[in-house]
Amino acid sequence: MHLPGISQVLRLEETDSTQTVARFLAEQGAPDRTLVWAELQTAGRGRLRRCWQSRRGGLYFSLILRPDFAPTRLTELNLLAAQTVAETLAGAGVATEVKPPNDVMAAQGRKRGKICGILAEAAGNDRRVEWLILGVGINLNNPVQGVKGAVSLQGLTGRCWEPADVLKHFLERFRPAYARLNPA
Repeated sequence: MHLPGISQVLRLEETDSTQTVARFLAEQGAPDRTLVWAELQTAGRGRLRRCWQSRRGGLYFSLILRPDFAPTRLTELNLLAAQTVAETLAGAGVATEVKPPNDVMAAQGRKRGKICGILAEAAGNDRRVEWLILGVGINLNNPVQGVKGAVSLQGLTGRCWEPADVLKHFLERFRPAYARLNPA
């Protein structure tokens, strides 16, 4: 499967966290737009080291970026990723909104909740970003019962979603938006 704008893909059946794997790869010099994608995470995490339930059926990936801009612009990139997820999921027929700094909320009828979390981590100095890892966890078909305030796309629409298709649609939207933010 061709993934637009991706230089290389590491697809894993299971890992502790795509963010941890991506960080190791970034520190080893992995190229810009390297994608780490897993079907299951045993230790997925969000902001402030919060646990992110990452059962089979969801979409969990981390994207290594090497942007050519100052660290002061990192918040823009985080919000850009959240907006891109919101637009991607809205294409599936659900109402979405970005809840800054890193959540995407979704609703269909009376069902409403968090459907996606984004985690951005970066290395560099006060003038330059060496690398940025954009971690994304989207509840697609995975069970979210028992997770307070969470919803899944399948739970909202009654339809099963192919994670690869949702990822491709996200990347098709993200690539041009990122290019506008980071015209290298």
